[in-house]
Amino acid sequence: MARLSDLYTTGRGDLAREQADAMHLAAKREYFLASDAPKVALALEECARRSEAFASLALRDELRVVDLGAGVGATSTGVLAWLAGERARRGRPAAVRVTLHAVELGEPAARAYEASVRAAAEACGARPSLMIEARDFRRFTPPACDLIVCQTALNELLAAQDTMHARETTQMVANWARAAPLVVIEPALRTTTRALMSLRDTMLALGGMHVVAPCLHQQACPMLAREGDWCHEARIVDPTPRVAAIDRIVRRRDERALFSFLATAPGDAAPARDARIVRLVTDTLGSRGKTERWVCRGDGAMHLMRLLDREVSAQNRAFLDAERGAVLAIEPLPANDRIAPAVAVRTENANGECD
Repeated sequence: MARLSDLYTTGRGDLAREQADAMHLAAKREYFLASDAPKVALALEECARRSEAFASLALRDELRVVDLGAGVGATSTGVLAWLAGERARRGRPAAVRVTLHAVELGEPAARAYEASVRAAAEACGARPSLMIEARDFRRFTPPACDLIVCQTALNELLAAQDTMHARETTQMVANWARAAPLVVIEPALRTTTRALMSLRDTMLALGGMHVVAPCLHQQACPMLAREGDWCHEARIVDPTPRVAAIDRIVRRRDERALFSFLATAPGDAAPARDARIVRLVTDTLGSRGKTERWVCRGDGAMHLMRLLDREVSAQNRAFLDAERGAVLAIEPLPANDRIAPAVAVRTENANGECD
């Protein structure tokens, strides 16, 4: 298990050679199935708050999902978990017919996928129809569908030194994004995340789709301007007992779900949010007498905002307490980026409103 942890962090160059190994797949089912599925559900929860294209998915009685680079089923399991939770929140019956079209290179992984997803569907009350293809998703054109998901499958392609191959990958993902709502999830590493951020900007330039999340705007990503910046999530989740035990064995230091993601929908973007709506893109940066946090504003600008210790109030405390990735409304927006006691800082609710 420690070897598996290294493969997905410091040893990613060896990853492709071990994907079909039986012990590798068994370890992935033991750990990553439970640790990666929540990332998909978290991303979809945010997308549903931000876009009707995603919110409407949970209201349908039938749903067609394409899972590219499906692995052992963590991504599809996350989709099923999100559907169950969202339908329960909206008072809809749990049972929903879901066609899952999974594409995964290698038959051993495809078999592992089927076992995992059937168990997840039973737990979630979904009625799945599985179509599993053991093939390279780069040579696959997704059929008409309602949602495309792809987790931890693009980073090696995006990092390719061959300019032609990198350009082909970008065009491939852009075609997916024009066809259906799309969620791409990658590891929260600097290299993989910055590659995903660059992909975002290029896709927007190609047109035919808009960004739903995590960005609040359609401008060029402001974090790409500095080599040391990258936009990733660090969300609090309750790990399963098995995942918690393995975390202790491999000495994982951060108990949060760490990932980067990009969600898009076809067509023109909704009206841009104004600068008062911000996304927290760092944890708190404590320094003497104040707390600072970088925010990405609805107008596409990055700002380092600060709250003095002596000026913390009930009105503005959310600036300190909200987790990385949270969306906040800051009113009135201070011209000098200093949040005064009277400034109201409100967090986004399940309906996408700040209250």
